[in-house]
Amino acid sequence: MAPKHMKKWDVFLFIVSVAFLIFTLIIDVAFYYNHTYPTNVYGLREFMLVFSLAYFGNLISRQRYIQEKNILFKLKSLFFAVLGVYLTIAISKLILPFSLSFASTDLPPLFSSLKSLAHSAFISFFATLFLIAILFILRDLIFYKSKKNTRRLFAFSLVLLGVYILYEHIRFGAASPDWSFQGHDTVEWILVGGMLASMILLSFRTAWVNYLNKKQKIVAFWAGVFILPGAIALSRDSTYQSIYYFSLTIGAFDAYVAYFLYIYISFSLVSLLLHLPTASIFDKKMNEIASLHNLSRVISSVLDYNTIVRKVTELTSEVLQTDFCWLEMLNEKSDEVAIVSQRGLTDFDVQKLRRRPKDGLTNWIVSHRESVLINEVPKDARARNLRFWRRECHSLLGIPLISKNRVIGVLYAGKKEEFGFDHEDREMLQAFANQATVALENAKLVQESIEKERLAQELRVAHDTQLKLLPKKMPTVPGLEVDGLCITANEVGGDYYGFIPLGEEKLGVAIGDVSGKGISAAFFMAELKGILEASSGMSNSAKELLVQMNKVLYPNTDRQTFISFVYAIFDRQKREITLSRAGHCPVLRRSEGRVEILRPEGMALALEKGPLFEKILEEVRLPLIPGDVYVFYTDGLPEARNEKGEEFGDERLIHLLENLDGLPAEAVRERIVSEVLDFIGKTKPHDDLSLLVVRVTDVPK
Repeated sequence: MAPKHMKKWDVFLFIVSVAFLIFTLIIDVAFYYNHTYPTNVYGLREFMLVFSLAYFGNLISRQRYIQEKNILFKLKSLFFAVLGVYLTIAISKLILPFSLSFASTDLPPLFSSLKSLAHSAFISFFATLFLIAILFILRDLIFYKSKKNTRRLFAFSLVLLGVYILYEHIRFGAASPDWSFQGHDTVEWILVGGMLASMILLSFRTAWVNYLNKKQKIVAFWAGVFILPGAIALSRDSTYQSIYYFSLTIGAFDAYVAYFLYIYISFSLVSLLLHLPTASIFDKKMNEIASLHNLSRVISSVLDYNTIVRKVTELTSEVLQTDFCWLEMLNEKSDEVAIVSQRGLTDFDVQKLRRRPKDGLTNWIVSHRESVLINEVPKDARARNLRFWRRECHSLLGIPLISKNRVIGVLYAGKKEEFGFDHEDREMLQAFANQATVALENAKLVQESIEKERLAQELRVAHDTQLKLLPKKMPTVPGLEVDGLCITANEVGGDYYGFIPLGEEKLGVAIGDVSGKGISAAFFMAELKGILEASSGMSNSAKELLVQMNKVLYPNTDRQTFISFVYAIFDRQKREITLSRAGHCPVLRRSEGRVEILRPEGMALALEKGPLFEKILEEVRLPLIPGDVYVFYTDGLPEARNEKGEEFGDERLIHLLENLDGLPAEAVRERIVSEVLDFIGKTKPHDDLSLLVVRVTDVPK
């Protein structure tokens, strides 16, 4: 029975492939009982077998465990695929308990008995399917973070295999083949040597190892150790003897994959072993990145000064694994230094620090505006006052917090052992301090705003922040006219629109709306912009970008917050637009006087962990046609209300767009905004209104 979700052409090929396999088995049994094996049938039989397995290989390439690009998933799939080969070989020896032994000695060994024939057919078909999957997985591991030359070398290796198989067919035909796969004449040595050389070169491509943490590297290493003996056994000549007698092509392919698996696993184990000593460094850097992100979250969601200073010392202590950590802040008016947060210090220690001389280390850092790395505190004159404070402090990092070219504080981290810090720790803590400075300055500004104007000032600060994040000028792309506008309501919202330059003739267009209003929505919008710009460099499609953004946002967003979003890529070289929508308002497309509503499936960002979001999210592709106009907007436009409480609505917007023929993007934007403002009259807007217009003026031929 054909698998589900197959097209008509696939169903036809599936039926043909199964029919070829059945017909091959029938003629093999017939040859066995007739004691003859006509050589003129050999070519037809080989073609039917190769055709069938090639089609089933194509089906395998479409499966999730092949299409999925996650490295851990790939490694698990490889492990189970190899186990599948072992299981096939074991089952082939258990389920065939009978044997008939009156075969003619003139027949090939394949027909020495029915058991031999059934054994060879079973193992040839099922083991080859698993080996096809193994080859696809090896290909994806090799191609991970690779360049075009790697793909060419992989293709060249397969070409050599094809030439080798063709040469063996010409040389042996239906007779006993040279299944040793080691080469006995000059041509075979060249072909086999070329394949083995390409396998070795490709086996150096183990970039995926760099992206595993220490625990994952250890698990992958021992899984490889478990697989390696079997891979060596699979590459032995005797393992594939029965497969070669069944089909020279299948036998050569299986041996090729077995050798490739054996070599690649060997190289991967060496790579994993070499990376294990530095795996903890990789994990440390990942923790540092996570901590920096947590601090960014503090900037976005926490405005309390005391909470931020406490979080700064907590994260510093956790990431650098310090024994002591404290944060000193300078008073702008008196230049007095105060310890505002600490970890690992007693109250007595804090009192002693407050009574230290003013010409100590803090004064040096403030005057020089430079960070300090001291790995032998007792021998450094700058830290002489600390020697009498804590004799067990032998390593120290001091990082200035600089804002507007002025030191506002110093962040210290200390350890009991000497040489406890390195220059990478210094650079990381400096980046950390820069983030902390922004957080502290923002908290201070907000605190002052609350003291002066309370809620009104808070909204004004958020309003200014939101406007600064919006594009200051429209991008210039050949063949495209772009114009946009955001009209903010009295309440600050989370509307956002922006552009991602992707090349001279390629532009990414984004528009979104954070749920809720007020300052938290505005700061979420700020975070959204940063994630968009960071993810755009790692994504090749609109859908992939939204999937990446959702992976970052979901674990770092409370469940009451979500973001509707639309991202589109205008590509003049490919003459198309790709579009994905994450629960946002539809996109309107005016083409040849008719307005089309583009509403691809998708759910809002940060609502779901990932699998359901990616499954639902749809990407549409449309041709770029000169004269077409695309309108992106937030819900503040159709929901704009007049004095009677009536909404402007999508129908008015569509009707208006239908009558805007031949106008440039700026004029289209002005007409739409003018109509909306005329409609609401003197009514106070209740929500932000954002609008983007893209008009296609020219497309390369």
